[in-house]
Amino acid sequence: MDAREQRLVENETMFREINERIEDIAASQGPEDGHVYEFFCECSNRDCTLRVELTVAAYEAVRRESAQFVVAPGHELPEIEDVVARGSGYEVVRKRGAAAMIAEAEDPRA
Repeated sequence: MDAREQRLVENETMFREINERIEDIAASQGPEDGHVYEFFCECSNRDCTLRVELTVAAYEAVRRESAQFVVAPGHELPEIEDVVARGSGYEVVRKRGAAAMIAEAEDPRA
């Protein structure tokens, strides 16, 4: 993996850390009952300000794998990831190769 690809993965992990905080706040509000929250797009574009709407349960489904991220449609980066699922207004991408190893090493839940 070159330095550019590493920087892109690190940008994505930064957004994931922010989303972890959003999820913590949502969970502190009590049972979710299908409530939808706005999470940041976890794409590699550091300047991205798009939000994706998910329930806490949907976000948890993405987070079951350290190499998976939630992004706005069209924000995937084919050089380092594959779209593995689509939801209403979001896509789930999974890193591969060295990008997956960095994502797993940078996972705040690890």
